[in-house]
Amino acid sequence: MTHGEELLRYEVLGLLRVVRAGQEVDLGAAKQRAVLAVLLLARGTPVSRGQIIEAVWGDNVPSSAVNLVQTYVAGLRRALEPARARRAPAELLTSVGDGYLMRVDPGALDLDVFERQVLLANRLRAAGDLAGAAVELDDALALFRAEPLGGVSGLFFDVERGRLVERRLAVLEERAELGLAIGQGPELVSQLTAVVAEHPLRERGHGLLMRALVQAGRQAEALAAYREARGVLIEELGVEPGPELRRVHQAVLAGESPEPARAPVRTTPQAAAEPAPVTVPAQLPRAPVSLVGRDAEVAVMDALLRGHDGPVLLVTGPAGVGKTALALHWAHRVRDEFPDGQLYVDVHGYDPDREPLEIGEVLNRFLRALGVPAGDTPVSVDERSALLRTLLADRRMLVMLDNVRGSADLLPLLPGAPSCVVVTSRRRLVGLVAQVEAKLVELDMLDPDAAVAVLGRVAGRSDAEADALRELAELCDGLPLALRIAAARLAVSPKLRVAELVEELQDEHGRLAALGLEDGEGTVRAALDASRRALPALASRLLAIIGLHPGADLTAHVVAAMGEVPLPEAQRSLDALTAANLLSVSEPGRHFAHDLVRVYTKTLAGELSEPERRAATGRMLDYYLHCADIADGLLPINRGSVLVAPEHRPVHVPALAGAADAMAWFDAERANLIAAAELASATGWHVHAWQLPYTLSRYLWLRTERETSLRITQAALQAAIALNDDDARFVMQFNVGIALLQMERYDEALHAQRNALEVARRKEDVHQQARALTTIAGTLQDMGRAEEAETHYREAMEISRVAGSKWAEANAHHHLGLLYLSGRRFDDAMPWLRVALRMYHEVGEQCGEAACHVDISTALLETGDMEGALSSARTALAVACDAVSPYHQALAHDRLAAVFDRLGAAGAAAHWQRALALFTELGAPEADGVRARLARARAVTVG
Repeated sequence: MTHGEELLRYEVLGLLRVVRAGQEVDLGAAKQRAVLAVLLLARGTPVSRGQIIEAVWGDNVPSSAVNLVQTYVAGLRRALEPARARRAPAELLTSVGDGYLMRVDPGALDLDVFERQVLLANRLRAAGDLAGAAVELDDALALFRAEPLGGVSGLFFDVERGRLVERRLAVLEERAELGLAIGQGPELVSQLTAVVAEHPLRERGHGLLMRALVQAGRQAEALAAYREARGVLIEELGVEPGPELRRVHQAVLAGESPEPARAPVRTTPQAAAEPAPVTVPAQLPRAPVSLVGRDAEVAVMDALLRGHDGPVLLVTGPAGVGKTALALHWAHRVRDEFPDGQLYVDVHGYDPDREPLEIGEVLNRFLRALGVPAGDTPVSVDERSALLRTLLADRRMLVMLDNVRGSADLLPLLPGAPSCVVVTSRRRLVGLVAQVEAKLVELDMLDPDAAVAVLGRVAGRSDAEADALRELAELCDGLPLALRIAAARLAVSPKLRVAELVEELQDEHGRLAALGLEDGEGTVRAALDASRRALPALASRLLAIIGLHPGADLTAHVVAAMGEVPLPEAQRSLDALTAANLLSVSEPGRHFAHDLVRVYTKTLAGELSEPERRAATGRMLDYYLHCADIADGLLPINRGSVLVAPEHRPVHVPALAGAADAMAWFDAERANLIAAAELASATGWHVHAWQLPYTLSRYLWLRTERETSLRITQAALQAAIALNDDDARFVMQFNVGIALLQMERYDEALHAQRNALEVARRKEDVHQQARALTTIAGTLQDMGRAEEAETHYREAMEISRVAGSKWAEANAHHHLGLLYLSGRRFDDAMPWLRVALRMYHEVGEQCGEAACHVDISTALLETGDMEGALSSARTALAVACDAVSPYHQALAHDRLAAVFDRLGAAGAAAHWQRALALFTELGAPEADGVRARLARARAVTVG
């Protein structure tokens, strides 16, 4: 690729270098050079950020790896395009999806030049020009300046370096074969002796050396070389030499030439022999009239063709995403590069009305297209495949295999270089990638602008309906098949307004039916059904059960629970669904369905029997309830004594070892847990409807998600009332009061808390009474009713002491201390706070302990004990970090900043900045106060 008029040259066959106009480019730090190496080795194909991270860091991935990759890419862009304007798009190293693509001009990468010269040598050799082929191989081997990928370390690069060294050695042996064929044996002896010494276990090298020695008239040395080779093979591998090496040995012993028999090379045409006409097939079907929104994919395919000789391109994606359209568009675009013709076959891997074509039939079709008479077609598949490869050898053809279901039968159909193969499939054909290094071109849904463009082009509607067209595109989920069906309905019904079709599609239950053509062919449902039929039986069954899941994504654990299958089988089924492009991976271990597939799974779920649906739904709710209860129990904050005992306790649950794991699990499953709670509330699963919000309440409090907490807790209270369960009613009434208090709706909070106290008194439950009284006192305190608050705190303390509820007693002590603190009665506050601190520590209530340290720091600061205030604030931060509570960490940072500010020491602004970031991330109202304090501190500093 050029930069301005300066040609860049990339070198990997030695020290990793980039050269511009004879000057080496500074590639920066070692890891930045490693990133470039990964991109160059991809040979014009995009590399995901995850692949780069794995290659550069292996098993020692730092937490900042994503940011580091972005930094290194930015550094490479500056190095490769120094004249590029700061905000101008990069031309050489471009972003593609979640990764990057290195664009390299043909001939600019030494590895590409090497492979092209090897290919040219093969063609010259096939044409009989052995001397010319030898020259090309000499030039190719000269490109290896030293050990490949010099200056780049790591397991990935060690593997790639070994592959390149092995490739060089194979070409070196091919060059020796050519030299022996043209009588250069004497000149090759020293080189082959060095090769054998360096690679003593390669039998081919020993055989080449023996043949070179014979050509040099050194038969005795050739026999000695055999004895040495045999000794090494027996000693190192425990095997005798192979048949080729034994053949050379026998020939030398017999005094015969060890050179293999070679076909004579014709150097002049035979005038008497009339060449047979060459059939040039042109089988590509008509290309689509237009292809919208696939410029990036076309560019990737162009780059793959430029960067690889005879690539196999695998175009994959969900049903209806436009794989065949893209493949045909691109095939017609590049057909002039394949002068020997184009072969095409639709394998019908997903056709509901016919079986997929057998491999033998496909071979028959290709052989007939290449001019082989039916009577001359071999009987066996292997012989037909061999004949096909013979006919395509050294011909530059384009072969397209459309709608392939599996990779097992593809290999006999694949010609070698320089022909190119394009395969389309709804599955990621891992076998094809592994066996022939097929290059994936993955299609996803069209972006909104492209989707609207498809609708507008086919339907031909006016700009007045632009907003409705965009809404229609969203309902079609950007799926080209759905978009074209919707557009076709508008095109054939000019009086049908776009808004009317939008209204029809908004009903999920009828959406798939609405996205069907009148003759029933080409419907979205039919395409998805065909994909499902190709699945293994368990994956097909689980696809329907997944439709009962209410959340946006799911894991193998919940699928195993819903389907009552072992976890490994659930994971294999999810992998099969992902490979079939019916599910996608949002992040490792989490799968989701695009909108139309999600609608499809819901349709399948609706076709299950009612008992099946209810049983699977119950197992799903039980799974989330059980896991949430485990995670809730690991949080560093006191909880009540509610017994959570789901009917179907899941066999497989995630491994959670502490508060950090619990918070991470809640963060990952938050949306699913809320969706499960809402589903339970809406469908009469009353126990789950109140217990799921209960297990979520402490997590949502730590994350300061106040509106969400209030919404699901109010629904949970209605479920508790429906159950006529006083225990459930108290818990939910109490939690409603907490949520309202957090939102500063004091009168409503006080009413809810008093209702909770009434339930506790009716039950004569002193533990619950103590909790309710403490919360009522706190609300009264916030309302400015200090005397009433103090009375309630003291009553809560007394009841807690009688009940033996140390957490409630600690909480009452803490809040009474806060009451005195707010009235600037610092000496009165301290004893209560210190007793509360001791009690919190005894019961393991880390969040309360952290908050208490913050309040003690406040009291000490106001009384002039700066050292004590600083120590308490630092302890608060340490405890909050152990508790994995960002909210309490923010409180501690705020208090540390206040102490540093009072001392006039550096660091106040930094702590306020951290507190502000944490409070802002949590959406906590405390952020406004911290922002104001930070602004005042900065103003003083500037002044």
